[in-house]
Amino acid sequence: MTPSVSDTETPSQSAAEQELEQARARLDAGDRAAALAICRKYLSRDILLPDACVLSVLLRDLGETDAADQIRSVVLETVQAEARRDTIATAGVLSGTELLLSLDAIDEALAHCKQAHARAPDDQEIMNALVSLLINLDRLDEAQAVAAAYCDRNSEKFNVLIHIATIFSHFEARDFALKLLKLAEGQCTDKNQRAKIDYLLAANGAAVSNLDQHGMAVGLFDGFADSYDEKLQTLENNGPAMVLAALQDLGLPKRKTRRVLDAGCGTGLCAGFLRGYAKHLMGVDISVAMLEKSRARGIYDLLARTDLSIRATYPEDQYDMIVCADVLVYFGALDTVFGNFHDVLVPGGWLVFTVENESDPAVQARFKLYPSGRHKHSQDYLCQTLTRVGFPKPKLMHRVRLRNEMTQPVMGTVVAVQKSALAF
Repeated sequence: MTPSVSDTETPSQSAAEQELEQARARLDAGDRAAALAICRKYLSRDILLPDACVLSVLLRDLGETDAADQIRSVVLETVQAEARRDTIATAGVLSGTELLLSLDAIDEALAHCKQAHARAPDDQEIMNALVSLLINLDRLDEAQAVAAAYCDRNSEKFNVLIHIATIFSHFEARDFALKLLKLAEGQCTDKNQRAKIDYLLAANGAAVSNLDQHGMAVGLFDGFADSYDEKLQTLENNGPAMVLAALQDLGLPKRKTRRVLDAGCGTGLCAGFLRGYAKHLMGVDISVAMLEKSRARGIYDLLARTDLSIRATYPEDQYDMIVCADVLVYFGALDTVFGNFHDVLVPGGWLVFTVENESDPAVQARFKLYPSGRHKHSQDYLCQTLTRVGFPKPKLMHRVRLRNEMTQPVMGTVVAVQKSALAF
């Protein structure tokens, strides 16, 4: 019997998700009978659409191909029925595409995305999904044609051009990315937009002098603040979680006795867990729009606009702990920032931060600007730079997955280092 599929949530569905995860764990452990018993419980039940996809894949892996195919057919019909509705729901198109891909229904996912794009050609998220899917299928020419047509219709939208250029530069389609950046130059209205263009031009091999890191960061994050949390959730961002894990690995007690600085606090994603370590929690960021989002959380004791590379912009205070999650990727050389951190930490104070991991031995400087517009830093570079500014050897240095990008994991490093308590 095939389960009926629902696209609305019921109280039992969280339990269903957990039980299907247990079935996968049992199957991975070699207990086929237990996994099959869990799956069969749902063959006559109404379950949520994503759970039906999980169930279909599980049943196929268990050798129950007829039941798996029946569920797959129900999912396909449900997604296709949604696509036939009179109005286009962007969220429905994106989730439907993801569900079809989870079933390895590649052709159906592509057709679904193309149909939605044809009906809503100026919906940016649907266009993004179609372009990304085509690129991942190695159909780069088609992806460029879709993006070029969209940009022709929306050539006055600076951020659209920048965003699409970033997608193609990630896949090393640099000629097309540079073409889009040249279009964006015609829409540039201020120095921060100019800085964003220059960073991406440099990341794609163009010769650019005097990169403006300050202007790039302000332009990027002021425009990103409203959708920042949602986009990081889509990317399965792991940076704040890795900082928390590092604090736990260090065994630092949750005592509200510390003055804690959240350096580059953004929208305040670290604030919740930092509160338990802090008597006074200070958040600083270069973006006023980001600081307003942090203020709305009502967790920080104080917030201030600060450029981490300029010591004079720091609040006049000393800190027992500094955390810096997902921020240093926007800097190349880190001597100045690390030096500033060392200066505002009390003796014995902790610095915990994340970077993207540079593992290419051909990168002589041991950090490099990539087409994403972010830098990667090698672990050797981090250790040597920390030592140059006065820190000892890190107490913790773990390689971790920071997030996904274009469906691929982005690896990083989480570091914890303690400022020497005594100076000789």
